[in-house]
Amino acid sequence: MRALLLRCYPARWRARYGDEFAEILAERPLGPFDVADVVLGALDAHLHLRGLGAASEHGRGFAMSLRIGGIAALFGGVLWFIGIAGSSATEFDGLFASLALIATASLLVAMIGLSAFQARAYPRLIWLAFGIPALGAVISLVGYYGMATVGDGPFLGDVSPWYVWMIGTLLMIMGSGLFAFATWRASSLSRGAAAVLVAAAVGVLILVPNLMGVVSFIPEALGPLASIVALGAFGAGWSGLGLSALRMDRAALAAIGGASS
Repeated sequence: MRALLLRCYPARWRARYGDEFAEILAERPLGPFDVADVVLGALDAHLHLRGLGAASEHGRGFAMSLRIGGIAALFGGVLWFIGIAGSSATEFDGLFASLALIATASLLVAMIGLSAFQARAYPRLIWLAFGIPALGAVISLVGYYGMATVGDGPFLGDVSPWYVWMIGTLLMIMGSGLFAFATWRASSLSRGAAAVLVAAAVGVLILVPNLMGVVSFIPEALGPLASIVALGAFGAGWSGLGLSALRMDRAALAAIGGASS
């Protein structure tokens, strides 16, 4: 992976900075945000938007952005609850399903942006936590397309597009739970918000078989209420992580301002 990332840069850049940059890459486990940041730096070096030296500083700095991840987590959590709860209540509504897809994309951005901390201690877990919902996002998009085009009709054989969409959604929930678990262990952001997100992800995954009639350990009358609580906790957990990241970013900016004054 590191050799491939290094080869993304122009030959002239590698000749001047390659050895130094290889040492920087070797010093740390690489999370999703690291890879995205390096790729963007390589593109910048090819386009010469900021010059050769600036590209080197970009690679040196690994400009981790708590702000981007925090904002994405904050709004993604809110949109997720509105989109999923609305889609569940209306069977299929284009607006709610679209909000759910936007929320999924936003939470993927949040995972990328906030992975800088957890990836240091748990790189494999973070990559798994990112890869599972990324796959889920693709599957959800396929299911959304099916619901928009064939409705309740057969899709991909005899499979309902709703089930395809639901599988993608469950993968997103599973990945979020893994990400929150890594966050809780790393203590890099709010452990309370991470714990809420873990509990909510587990709760939703337990509730789904009950709602689909596979098992019946929750009374039918309480099923919808339990689902709303679990989905609300899921969105609140993500939003809590986003607020925690934004507070940390604000504190870092204040510290920089105080040091420069």
